[in-house]
Amino acid sequence: MDDALAAHLQALERALHEPAVRGDVAQLAALLDDDFSEIGSSGVCFDRAAALAEIPRERAQVEIVSTDYQVVLLAPTLAQVRYRSWYVVGGERQREVLRSSLWRLRGAAWRVVFHQGTPAVP
Repeated sequence: MDDALAAHLQALERALHEPAVRGDVAQLAALLDDDFSEIGSSGVCFDRAAALAEIPRERAQVEIVSTDYQVVLLAPTLAQVRYRSWYVVGGERQREVLRSSLWRLRGAAWRVVFHQGTPAVP
């Protein structure tokens, strides 16, 4: 995989963790594919409309810390980004979550089409 593309996709994933992006529906919508769906670490499933409504509500409550990124190109227009994350609430690190996102290239823009969070074994 091209290092520049891997860095770009990691930066896009990290942007989804930023409070400024999470709180701005227009910025968030620009990163979520029209076909976006998510299986959250809580087990709740979201489509794009639900994610655009829910994510801005939670932005002020959490900080997201992430590490151990791996990016794999699955096809010329599809890539997987895997990593570990933690929510930090009130200065306290919460449980670790293993995350996986599928990013799809449409036109000139990469957008996340699927995301899943799975609680890590303590």
